[in-house]
Amino acid sequence: MSHARRKRLVHKAPPKMDEVRNELNVTPLVDVCLVLLIIFMVIMPMLARGKEVPLPRTKYHTEEPDKQQPIVAIDSRGKIYVDKEMVDDLEMMKARVRDEWAALGIETRVFLKASRETTYGKVYPVIIAIHDMGAPGIDLGTNEFKVKGEE
Repeated sequence: MSHARRKRLVHKAPPKMDEVRNELNVTPLVDVCLVLLIIFMVIMPMLARGKEVPLPRTKYHTEEPDKQQPIVAIDSRGKIYVDKEMVDDLEMMKARVRDEWAALGIETRVFLKASRETTYGKVYPVIIAIHDMGAPGIDLGTNEFKVKGEE
């Protein structure tokens, strides 16, 4: 290799830097947003089950995970819901719970959520109807009552 060529390679001028750009690189932003969207699309159906009702508060209760059992809810006006769909009467509720059991392939316990404003007189017939269906049991939904100072 000639001396002039070696000198050109060793003492090569530094590469020219492009000017600073004010553009935002959106590709990583789009990638992150798509991943978050997919995560929320997968998680949301698991979080939102059954009709939302204000549940009674109890001091002691279990925190078992969701067992994918049928959910029956009673709102403050006494309207009955199976999952999130309102049903007209107890017979329709029984049919919907049986449909969910058929989809699961097994008769499971029924999760009953009754609004804290609902009177016992509106809840009792639903409990008896679920019992008459032959449900292996009923789980009652509650929220934890926290005493100030306890965490």
